[in-house]
Amino acid sequence: MLNFWAYLRQRFPPVNMALFAVLFLTVWAVAGTTGAGRAFGWREGLGIMATISFFFRLRVFDEIKDFDLDAQNHPQRVLQQGRVTLPQLRRLAWAGAALELGWSALLGGPAVLGWALALAYSLVMRFEFFAPAWLRARLLLYAVSHMLIMPLIIGWLWLAYAPALSGRLVLLMLLSLLGGFAFELARKTHAPAAEQAGIDSYSRTLGLAGACAGIVLVLLAGVGVQAGLLYQLHAGPGPYVVLGGLLLPTLALYRAALARPREALFRRAEMLVSLFMLSSYLTLIVLIKA
Repeated sequence: MLNFWAYLRQRFPPVNMALFAVLFLTVWAVAGTTGAGRAFGWREGLGIMATISFFFRLRVFDEIKDFDLDAQNHPQRVLQQGRVTLPQLRRLAWAGAALELGWSALLGGPAVLGWALALAYSLVMRFEFFAPAWLRARLLLYAVSHMLIMPLIIGWLWLAYAPALSGRLVLLMLLSLLGGFAFELARKTHAPAAEQAGIDSYSRTLGLAGACAGIVLVLLAGVGVQAGLLYQLHAGPGPYVVLGGLLLPTLALYRAALARPREALFRRAEMLVSLFMLSSYLTLIVLIKA
């Protein structure tokens, strides 16, 4: 158990689990505005666990795909040291799948269908769409193909509470896709001095200016989607001020990092991108439930 806890802290830390819990609560809250929601109860607590479980399995799939490469580049990791093993992680991941299916069945047939679709796509991701060499040579396409799991997870959770599709669902799907993609770009963008041989990055693939421009464009697209969702929910000025208060320093930090590339600046910018993504969800929950 101590080794597993060490693995979680290293590869699936509690802050990630908290973000996935917030993701579930966001879908639950927005679905409730359609008139088909329910009060928070034990089923919702189980839904949070199911959501975290799904993302944990995605992490395990990544560990399986990247094990040999990580053994070369990250021998200090708990998994690479053998303190936990891939068979152990697989068993936990598929035990979680049973939990997800059970929770979905509690919420009805549409939820089971949504979960099955998300699971099927994740399995195709696990095998890298059966063209691993071709896809890995195209880092941006690789990222987009994997980010598409986010709207499917949102759809699964939505169908648990609001079987009818709506414009708000589409906006939530786009928000999750853009937020996740912005973070993916940010975490793999580095100053030139911090690039590591054998490890892909968007700053190397797109160039530093191209990677930063990509992050900014995706963030701005996310702001547009968030604004549309807030407008539909009749939000006052508060949520817009919060998001603007995070967006402006993020943009300023990327401008400074481009002018004087230092890894510390890019890591601070990555943190702001993650805070922006989290705030996008939290503002929706507070707006609806306050």
